Amino acid sequence: MEGKRKKIIILAACFLLLVLGGYFYYRNSTLKYFNSVTFFDVGQGDSALITFDNGQKMLVDCGVNRKILSKLGSAMPFFDRTIDYLLVTHPDGDHYGGCPAVLERYDVKNVIVNGDQKSNDPYWVAWNKYLKLEQANSKIILGKETMMIGSSRFDFLSPDESLGVDINKSAGNNHSIVFSLANSLGKFLFTGDMENLLENALINKYCSGFEKCSELKADYLKVGHHGSDSSSGANFIKLVDPKFTIVSVGPNKYGHPSLRTLRKISREGAQIWRTDQLNDIIVK
Repeated sequence: MEGKRKKIIILAACFLLLVLGGYFYYRNSTLKYFNSVTFFDVGQGDSALITFDNGQKMLVDCGVNRKILSKLGSAMPFFDRTIDYLLVTHPDGDHYGGCPAVLERYDVKNVIVNGDQKSNDPYWVAWNKYLKLEQANSKIILGKETMMIGSSRFDFLSPDESLGVDINKSAGNNHSIVFSLANSLGKFLFTGDMENLLENALINKYCSGFEKCSELKADYLKVGHHGSDSSSGANFIKLVDPKFTIVSVGPNKYGHPSLRTLRKISREGAQIWRTDQLNDIIVK
């Protein structure tokens, strides 16, 4: 009887140690991912993962293909299959082409879009299919608004009809969701494929005398349209006044990033981080 009782006590102790070990493994595995921004190297495309101090996560764009799955697998604990927010800046293939695979693999709670549609795009067919299956909450950005996730603040600046931008002149690039993120790491400005037309519209609305622009000023700037020559005007860079700039780019036939754009950024004293040179860029 005594031997049986001792065996039960040993088994209970082992079970308790297993439970405690699992808890501390989970805690240590997840805490290191909180409160960070990772700009993924997805080739010629955009994708970034934001993790918040409350444990939630937002994926901003998904690159062009299923490569995003291996990136998420390396950036998140293997047991974590939840993405709280999936934000698609605009439906260009190099920004949302990998999103159907994300919807298929992960449990996506909320989707944030700009409202554009591309019915003849094969990516769009796949996107719609998996979006309907996912049944995530859907939100369309229609004007300036603020959102809080944990202690992080989002200010959505575009799309906004009051900006008066004719998106037909730039194939939808200037209808990209543009937003700032402010948290303990600093302030980030995400620009999608924004070009000079939208940059100038934002300057006209939010900046005073080309000298003060608290809405646009940021420590980290995700450079618009992969550093193309049609983006990152000199006035815009000056007003954002970033310390660090991130160019999400890969091998391409478009000449991205433009040498002229890189020179404009350098003249303002900002560091240039390129995903094609540094791989994933992690701010934490």
